[in-house]
Amino acid sequence: MTELDPEKLRLFWFFAMPGVIILYVRAQFLTGRMPSAAEGLIAYLVVSIVYHALLFPVASPLYGVAVTSFGGGVGWFAYILAGPAAAGVISGLAAQRGWIRNILNSLKFNKLPLRTVHSIPSAWDWKFSQCTDCFVMVVLKDATKWAGYLGEQSFISSAPAERDIFLEKVYEIDPENNWIPRTSGVWIGHGEIQSIEFWPNAQGGDDA
Repeated sequence: MTELDPEKLRLFWFFAMPGVIILYVRAQFLTGRMPSAAEGLIAYLVVSIVYHALLFPVASPLYGVAVTSFGGGVGWFAYILAGPAAAGVISGLAAQRGWIRNILNSLKFNKLPLRTVHSIPSAWDWKFSQCTDCFVMVVLKDATKWAGYLGEQSFISSAPAERDIFLEKVYEIDPENNWIPRTSGVWIGHGEIQSIEFWPNAQGGDDA
């Protein structure tokens, strides 16, 4: 069994760990997916280097402090673990809500708007990252319709190959278009969904 090289471990901890943490936390606000180690290595390193560059003016005194001391341990914990986690939260919220994209799109260079590609790869991921409390009408490929409530106890798959959905509460719709609650939820499998219509839950609760 090959022993871990302490020097290589320190280099990984310093140059890759912040990027891993930032991108992992950020992903929880978007798709929940992380690239494989091989695919993500360059991204982890680049994000870590940018993180270190931005914080260097503040964190540079920490470089001469031993991690074994109490103050050094607290400082390195904040710098390598807590700081990247906070950066991941900010980055995730900014991407989910389109803050940076909206700012860039509002800017103009030589009277041309700066249009950027959306950071969320699919409409499915984007919509369900925005909608955690709403009513939906799911139409299946065989024309079956499911009226339901999408709340905290519902589940939407973020896996590209398995776009299934669980609605925690479903409704019957009478001829007057009243939604009558049932006592069950429904799971709808991948490949069955044709379209989904959304309504915001303006009143709160799960009463349609």
